[in-house]
Amino acid sequence: MTTTVNPMRPAAGVPRPYHFPPFARRQLANGLNVWTIPVPGSTLVNVHLLVDAGAAAEDEPQGGIAALTAQLLVTGTRRLDASEFAEATERLGIEVSSESSWDSARGAFQSLPKHLDEGLGLLAEMMREPRFDAGEFERLKAERLADILQSRSDPGRLADETFLMQAYAADTPYRRLSAGNPETVETLSRDDVIDFHGTHFRPGLAHLVIAGSFDDDAVGEAVERHLASWAGSGPGHRTIVPHPGGARRIVIVDRPGSVQSELRVGHIGIDRYDPRFFPAMVMSTALGGMFGSRLNRRLREELGYTYGARSGFDARRSAGVFTAAAAVQTDVTAPAIGELVALLEAARTAPFDDSELTDARDFQIGIFPLRFESTGGIAAAIEPIAVYGLADDFWQTYRQKIEAVGAADAHSAAIELIRPDELLILAVGDAEVIRGDVEALGIAPVEVAPGP
Repeated sequence: MTTTVNPMRPAAGVPRPYHFPPFARRQLANGLNVWTIPVPGSTLVNVHLLVDAGAAAEDEPQGGIAALTAQLLVTGTRRLDASEFAEATERLGIEVSSESSWDSARGAFQSLPKHLDEGLGLLAEMMREPRFDAGEFERLKAERLADILQSRSDPGRLADETFLMQAYAADTPYRRLSAGNPETVETLSRDDVIDFHGTHFRPGLAHLVIAGSFDDDAVGEAVERHLASWAGSGPGHRTIVPHPGGARRIVIVDRPGSVQSELRVGHIGIDRYDPRFFPAMVMSTALGGMFGSRLNRRLREELGYTYGARSGFDARRSAGVFTAAAAVQTDVTAPAIGELVALLEAARTAPFDDSELTDARDFQIGIFPLRFESTGGIAAAIEPIAVYGLADDFWQTYRQKIEAVGAADAHSAAIELIRPDELLILAVGDAEVIRGDVEALGIAPVEVAPGP
């Protein structure tokens, strides 16, 4: 791969002023938290209803029950079968969705403001009284199992899944994907879904977010009409305490005949509440979070090993992983691993210079307003404030906190949050071809794991 770098790139301009829209919140008598964000003149309104029913709320033998329950929400209600529910949404011209993550489950819709009331009625019905049709359950369960198997035939997705499995100890739920694995999903029944929904889909720990152009009094009346009679409070989620899967090591996941190797290097990172969150963001952006980062400059621009290298933190309610990643040709697997590890170690010993930090801060500040260009983006931005209990002024002070990260802050974050002795170095590739050269690096013990 041949690349060129333009040494005369234009300088970044002064960021335009941006203020996150003011919002209000109140709590209904049943415990439901209601967040309203007026966006005057917007052509659409977005409504998100969040419940504490993500994968962290599961019993581990039922891994995947949260994702399957969320998927089934849009397949009908007690009153409307799948076809009738689809017709109702099409008649109103609204887009309905449902999904889950580790930390919450969400039902949502987008519509014209004039259909907000009816849309909210359908959303409330979907979340409170889902149909859980037996045929739809079997279909979506089969699709989930097929997706898991298909994902393991994709080297990138296989690398992501295996990295989690190796990075966390066997007693840490985060070692698997939030949507479950074949062993747990296969055992799930429709009754399990009904029980999980009945236990966790309650207003006591729920949040309703409405962003767009609307009449505040009319919205308040609609919320009371559709959701005030919803009752109960679920048990909440487990407290996950992450434990590492082992000391520094190299794991090769054998994929015979592969012409590329997918590389993942990292370890357990930070949670969403870590006071080093903003220094970590700036540091990881300079390291591998933008095109001009250290990882990309070295592995792509200078060595031509990859089309792109990246790094970042997955901060959840408990500590997710810090990962550096790249896909490289098989014949440069070993030197690419050596470079990745050396770059991570150098982040601790060779502080980022002013130019690197300025670029990283400018990048984060520059993309900041883009995520709020739509009412959907604004509604989504309230979610971490609601789910993680962040300060109400989180987005109002976001730019200032990014701008305040100095060289010493970024260097401290690198020293504290990149731990070379704990690095898991994972390569999905042809073990017979790459093992010898990887072992010759002498940077960590090497083990080979069978592929799927």
